Amino acid sequence: MTEEHKKTALEQKMKSLDDETPQELKAEIGKLRNALRESENRLGKMIGNLPVTLFRLEMDACGKISFPYISSTISSLLGADEETIMQDADNFLNLLDQRSRERLFRRLRRSARSNTPFDEEVRLQDESLGKLCIRVFANVAAHNKEGTIWDGAAMDITGQHLLDERLRYLAYHDEMTQLPNRMALEEHLNILFEKKDEKFAILALAIDRLDLVNDTLGQETANRLVVTVASELAEYLPKGTFLAHPRAESFSIVLRDIDGDTSVAEIAECILDRMKIPFDVGTRRLDVSVSMGISLAHRDGENAESLMMNADTALRRAHLTSPGGYRFYVEEMNTRALRVLAYENRLRKAILRKEFIPFFQPLIDVKTGEIAAMEALVRWRHPRLGLVWPGEFIPVAEEAGLIGDICHQVLYETCMTAKRWLEAGYGAIPMAVNISWRQFAQPERLLQLMSDVLKETGTPPELIELELTESSVMEEPDSAIRTLNDLREFGVMASIDDFGTGYSSLSYLKRLPISKLKIDRAFINEVAHNERDAAIVDAIIRLAQALGLKTVAEGIETQEQFEFLKEKGCDLGQGFLFSRPVPAEDMEKILQEGGFSDFRVLQ
Repeated sequence: MTEEHKKTALEQKMKSLDDETPQELKAEIGKLRNALRESENRLGKMIGNLPVTLFRLEMDACGKISFPYISSTISSLLGADEETIMQDADNFLNLLDQRSRERLFRRLRRSARSNTPFDEEVRLQDESLGKLCIRVFANVAAHNKEGTIWDGAAMDITGQHLLDERLRYLAYHDEMTQLPNRMALEEHLNILFEKKDEKFAILALAIDRLDLVNDTLGQETANRLVVTVASELAEYLPKGTFLAHPRAESFSIVLRDIDGDTSVAEIAECILDRMKIPFDVGTRRLDVSVSMGISLAHRDGENAESLMMNADTALRRAHLTSPGGYRFYVEEMNTRALRVLAYENRLRKAILRKEFIPFFQPLIDVKTGEIAAMEALVRWRHPRLGLVWPGEFIPVAEEAGLIGDICHQVLYETCMTAKRWLEAGYGAIPMAVNISWRQFAQPERLLQLMSDVLKETGTPPELIELELTESSVMEEPDSAIRTLNDLREFGVMASIDDFGTGYSSLSYLKRLPISKLKIDRAFINEVAHNERDAAIVDAIIRLAQALGLKTVAEGIETQEQFEFLKEKGCDLGQGFLFSRPVPAEDMEKILQEGGFSDFRVLQ
């Protein structure tokens, strides 16, 4: 008998008693009925407002279940009213997927046998409802040989499941590219390592000079480029290839069923060729290249961590030695990486201790033999090792991103020296300072640096000239012109260093706000004996004269070289014929003695 039938029978019995009840008692009974009705209404409203559905569930000895009672909130949960489900429990059970239905019956039988509560999550699948996840929990209310009764509640936890799934997705995917992240990559590799006979490799791929894109075009453009490259890789790689984005600037590709270095190299070359296409990023069209490091399972690592680390090591080596290419990992790379790391730590300490100082080499007026300017050349004065030459530490400093701090120190000391010599009466001696391409690629920072240093030192800006390599200026010529014009507004001029070794465009060269062209020493070495070198130097001098620029010849070591340059009309000379680079205090002594009118060679 259902709860509704019991209620009807009770009402009929009370009606028969009502006919035999005295009037005063009827009034009291009426009040009680009204109070009971109000209480039922309040209870019904409370149950209807609950975020759960209350129920009573019965299961007989044969395992058939029924719902003697279920609250009206079931309609908002399942879209079916309580009467439908109380009439036939299959109207609820048929909504469950097969796995949830079987699991629910197992849990109910276990709860009945042990007389303990049950707590179960079931999934519903219905075209009108979509996917729902419901948590059902109940306590045993009665149990005997005829069956078991439970009183419990059910609540919709679909939202919580969706949130959990989203969190799980984010834990294993990069949000920007939607590719698997480092954690997912590591798990994937560990699974492959469990298969002892599995042959696979990992390719670590990174966009070359992404930091330059970020610094010059902004982070949004850099992010778009990363997403564009990710889409291109996902489209190009064979279906089923595991592609991950473990770090902001790099991707990882896992190749399975490989047949040694040759097969991996062929795939790597195909990927690199594919990545050479121009990428449309917003309104820009960018030509980029990628570099790649490769490590093979079991040969280069026996676990995910070592394999990924060694692929990254090979990638860093590719960046340095063959940008736009690939390198296989070899054990010597880690030895070198450790040396670089140790060297990098020394550089950081040296920056804090201000061990980087300028040495000065004069630029001589070829016609008069007098000092016309100075070039400040960085040296590392190590307390134990002595002087360390730029060729030893500049590459590491650039790779570690420390070159800006070193240039800052050298620029500051150079400005202080220029001001001190001016105040000492040696005249206004212009100072040329080399600027790294990394600094020039960040014009806002460079301009702020110049402003700060000139203000701190009180140095007249016309005494400072920045030397830039031809390749760094021509990398982005329009941007370079804007930056050089901004520097000119400060009163700071610029010159092109190592001219003739890059790829200048004459149409841009005539627009560059520069004062000098420095002829690379490679052309000066044999200028007195090699007709081609002589012709190149002569052409550069004539070109500079036509553009209204001065020329500086680097690396002059012989009188014969000097005479040739003087004959051709070169303006300034620099080299061991006049002086090696020396500390500020030694150069000051030379200034006190009157300069280099007699062309002494300092040993």
